[in-house]
Amino acid sequence: MSNMSPLKNAHEALKGFVSLIGAGPGHPQLITRLGYERLTACDVIVHDRLIPCELLLDARAGCELVDVGKIPGQTRIPQDFINTILIEKASRGLHVVRLKGGDPSIFGRVGEEASALAEAGIPFEIIPGVTAASGAAAAAGIPLTQRGLSSCVSLITVHEDPGKGGIGLDWRVLAQSGSLALYMAGGKTREVGQGLIEAGLPPATPVILVQNATLPDEKKWIGSLLQLSEGHILPAPGAPFIVLVGSVAGLALPDLKRQPLSGKSVVLTGPLSSEKEGLPGMLRLYGAEILFCPSIEIVPPEDARPLEEAIRNLNLYDWILFTSRNTVDFFFECLRGLGFDARKIGRCRIASVGVTTSKHLMKQGIRPDLVPAVESTGACLARELIAGETVRDRRFLFPCSEIAGVDMSDLLTQAGAQVDRLTAYRTITRRSDWPCRRRLIESGCDGLSFASPSAVDGFWEILGADHASRICRAGQVFSIGPTTTRSLAEHGVEKVHQAPQSSPEGMLGIILETLASPS
Repeated sequence: MSNMSPLKNAHEALKGFVSLIGAGPGHPQLITRLGYERLTACDVIVHDRLIPCELLLDARAGCELVDVGKIPGQTRIPQDFINTILIEKASRGLHVVRLKGGDPSIFGRVGEEASALAEAGIPFEIIPGVTAASGAAAAAGIPLTQRGLSSCVSLITVHEDPGKGGIGLDWRVLAQSGSLALYMAGGKTREVGQGLIEAGLPPATPVILVQNATLPDEKKWIGSLLQLSEGHILPAPGAPFIVLVGSVAGLALPDLKRQPLSGKSVVLTGPLSSEKEGLPGMLRLYGAEILFCPSIEIVPPEDARPLEEAIRNLNLYDWILFTSRNTVDFFFECLRGLGFDARKIGRCRIASVGVTTSKHLMKQGIRPDLVPAVESTGACLARELIAGETVRDRRFLFPCSEIAGVDMSDLLTQAGAQVDRLTAYRTITRRSDWPCRRRLIESGCDGLSFASPSAVDGFWEILGADHASRICRAGQVFSIGPTTTRSLAEHGVEKVHQAPQSSPEGMLGIILETLASPS
């Protein structure tokens, strides 16, 4: 339930509004529905470091992103400064989202920010999130409480005010507090174990440490309080973790079977609208981490009148040729905008390149008359048309991108056909930055997926040739088809894994074949 300060009148609403939101323990889909709705509609997002950066890609166009994350080992941004940012932005009448990892009310300083906003007269709400302890317990497959084992759970921060000089926790009280979930214990796990043993907890008390909970690269260490105190349970440096102590931790089992892509990161480079469908869900199902690096955007043509005129006169055409899902989407959007529906297709026959294009046509109620059987390219489609019937003096409508290849239309024209090549959409390089850009440059990835030549060109333009080439040399590169493979070769990428069929399923298959860990 949100804690919303009342908006008394329209004048107060002009002061703006702040949503203090918990992003959850790590997985981008674990944010609450209300939190996501606020995130995708706001004017400004002020975010921490430990949030799923993928969520920032869903911010609306023009939304300002303000990174106030605290990086270990570097000078932290003062809380007063963050409070000032929230007040200043909201005072300009903007809707501000303050996005925090986990639940903002649990070791998230939401109280300090809420107090500052209230004092400044800024309306706000607090939207809870899944806290890291819940995420860690779920990752370990255990409850935090269970009848007969533990009737209570304590959430504890080990990282306190440095001025206290050490851990100021009362271990004797904690040793009698049921299940323990310890946050921010970096560098102090041995001290935690020693303190609890000295306070009377048996050395054999079960312990589980979960790092990067709910993420594809999550890791778990299962042991005892004695092992924790002796330094035998140590997480990798740099990543957040939770320590769970108590009888319920004894219910955890080692991973019996890892997902085949666990620990693997895959870059998706297509437009965000299409990359959010299909392949990401399938990759996540197999355990992969997705790095969204949209390199292109799909936008309407600068002048749609030629296509509109062709749609009004579809009775003049023998064939309509579709070579991408984007063509299908924009063509039928234009058709409906003119007041028509699929019946306008009339006697025209439909040709389609690729499984995905054909699926999008089926969504419009159209079953293609011809899909090339040998290779998913426009040239292959043209050859099959020429081989299958007389194309001389036939009229073909070819709606496409302004940068679409000319092989298909040239082959048909040379065979005597009349081809009207009209722009249905434009492909432009994406100008917004990627939230994962720094991570990609510094750490690379395991695989990169390219679904069009324009995505290849955009990736090189955004990152620069040096970074793009180095990252592709270090990882496995996947292409959806021969045209994209040729584009990669033009950029110097020699080793490319090409999907056996131009579809998300085809891409998934080649990625699994190449990256999957042995079971």
